[in-house]
Amino acid sequence: MSAGGSLREVSRRAVQSRIARTAESLFAEKGFEETTVDEIAEAVGMSQRSFFRYFASKDEVVFDSLERLSEELAQRLAARPLEEPAWDSLRRSFDPVAERFADPEHRDHDAAIQRIIDRSPRLLSAYLGRLERLQRALTDALVARSVRRAERGQDVVVLRAMVGGACACLHAATVHAGADPEVFGPSLDRAMEALRPAEV
Repeated sequence: MSAGGSLREVSRRAVQSRIARTAESLFAEKGFEETTVDEIAEAVGMSQRSFFRYFASKDEVVFDSLERLSEELAQRLAARPLEEPAWDSLRRSFDPVAERFADPEHRDHDAAIQRIIDRSPRLLSAYLGRLERLQRALTDALVARSVRRAERGQDVVVLRAMVGGACACLHAATVHAGADPEVFGPSLDRAMEALRPAEV
């Protein structure tokens, strides 16, 4: 990517973040269903047409931070050392979640977004779809890693099951931690150690 293209992307991401944070405040104050795109655009200081240059719908705004986090998890996994066991690489790819738990601002933000999602059947359905896409992305990263390691006979079904198990540990630790960020990391480590698979 050219320097100009990179700067444009950074600028676009900054505007998206501003829109998302403004919309989230409105959702928390008025409710998701009651907030209109016009109200979001007006609060940000742009036209409805400009809003749609950044997001296809107000639903997409809710998932802005989740999309970015998902991208980061997949990138972290792809960057792990090739010699590292896949299960350990999955654990390390979850470090950004632990970092968000440790940061009060991020933790409160994520909890507020989850409440908005939980109150809307449409958003909840879309959220589950995004979690499915995340698991596919992590599986793809493990498959690509196997190719780079010149491994033969890797079973994609087993890799996908491994990713599903790791994500289940992540979910369990998130639910267990609740508002206590200090127990998240140890809970995740404990769960993943208990479910550690035989190496494949």
